[in-house]
Amino acid sequence: MERFGIPFELVSHEGLSREEHDQRMGDAIAAHEPDYVVLAKYMRVLTPEFVARFPNKIINIHHSFLPAFIGARPYHQAYERGVKIIGATAHYVNDNLDEGPIIMQDVIHVDHTYTAEDMMRAGRDVEKNVLSRALYQVLAQRVFVYGNRTIIL
Repeated sequence: MERFGIPFELVSHEGLSREEHDQRMGDAIAAHEPDYVVLAKYMRVLTPEFVARFPNKIINIHHSFLPAFIGARPYHQAYERGVKIIGATAHYVNDNLDEGPIIMQDVIHVDHTYTAEDMMRAGRDVEKNVLSRALYQVLAQRVFVYGNRTIIL
């Protein structure tokens, strides 16, 4: 991170309540006055207080085609349901887990030969592509939040 001039700070959650951790993390982030906060592989639920500090500024990548398979282990949930498509969704974070305004989505086809692990491997590229396309649109200021939806120009 330093090589690219990107500030880095680890805010450990060990020994802290969710609220204490999110307060410290929010303070560390706010000190840099970011335009956006991107959650990639961040597998913790944020407190409403944290989310309120960065309204429509927190972007998450979820490894399912929302609103299907909210929460943890979506590929395992998809496998158990025998789905024929898997996908990824980039969305703004709000107080409801994986229910914020959707920015970008994509899917790929799978079949009965895929295990949950196969789905995870196949889904990684979809996740990367969806997040990069979403960030491109957001940073180009082409995404507008309207209620719990987005409009992309």
